[in-house]
Amino acid sequence: MIIYVNARFLTQPVTGVQRYAIECSRKIKKLYPNTLFLTPHNLCNKNVAKELDAIIVGTHTGHVWEQIDLPRYLNKNNASAPLFNPCNTAPLTYSYNYITLHDLAFHIHPEWNSRLFSTWYNFLIPRLVAKCQHLFTVSNSIRTAIQDIYCLPSSSVSVTYNGIATEMMTIDTVVKAPKQKMILAVGSFNIRKNHQSLINAFIHSSIKDSYTLVLVGDENKVFRDTGINRQTLKDNNITLHNHLSDQELIDLYCQAEILVSLSAYEGFGIPLLEGLFFGCKLVCSDIPVYRELYATVATFTAPYSQEAILQALYTAIAATAPSSHIVSQLCSVYNYDVSASIILHKMLQSKIAAG
Repeated sequence: MIIYVNARFLTQPVTGVQRYAIECSRKIKKLYPNTLFLTPHNLCNKNVAKELDAIIVGTHTGHVWEQIDLPRYLNKNNASAPLFNPCNTAPLTYSYNYITLHDLAFHIHPEWNSRLFSTWYNFLIPRLVAKCQHLFTVSNSIRTAIQDIYCLPSSSVSVTYNGIATEMMTIDTVVKAPKQKMILAVGSFNIRKNHQSLINAFIHSSIKDSYTLVLVGDENKVFRDTGINRQTLKDNNITLHNHLSDQELIDLYCQAEILVSLSAYEGFGIPLLEGLFFGCKLVCSDIPVYRELYATVATFTAPYSQEAILQALYTAIAATAPSSHIVSQLCSVYNYDVSASIILHKMLQSKIAAG
């Protein structure tokens, strides 16, 4: 039996959603070689496309490709094959969708996105949820929210956590030098990530006299406001980086003493797990998903309180990093091998049950 994967993610810059898609696809291909990866022609991640033996179909790109070219190909070649869609959206006219819905920000906070983006997602996602074969998501917090909002039984949604990317584990990651006095924040520069609160707390504290604040991320055009006043970066020991390679990002993780995420809302929070993997201490916003995933290893703070953020940073500075044993335990649970196995099992199980 053939399984298909909607590989439109190969045409997109790699953020957390695309990282999940790439890693789960790699694992699925290894576990089940009879998997075909279908993509538009406008590839921006050609190495991964080659690794997956991705097949270019159709002539369109983006959502038009997903809604027209992809289902046309499927209905012509194998109209009853399972299709895994790892990045929230799927062809509405196809009947055998398996979808990973990473979070519900488009529903809960539509103002964080462009009007076009929010309108499209709030039209499309409920209709996909209503007719798909099975849903996956990346934390129990989001799973509960999906079930409540869309009135779904627990059996229709499975948790498939994020993990540590292949590149993170295969590049030389031996850390011999001591940590530097660096506070690191990794994530797209948009209002949801709340970088401005971290910047404001940092520049109004004595911490800036001995620590460097480093921000890493890429702006995304679907977001209305980055939330960053770039003038505040000047003369305050704050550095901003765009478009880093995996090795450059790993180098920063290895150097950083503290990894901070003050997001107002998340589905998982991959940078926190990556920071842990490379020996960082964690400071994060006190939101349900972070409490669920990182309760034993993080210092929590109210994300919009300058006083609370500073107190959390001082607490982290005085603390020791989580033990390698605890980190290994978490990484054995938050793991793409496990997630790919769950996804594959659900697709094969449902297909066999349907005859």
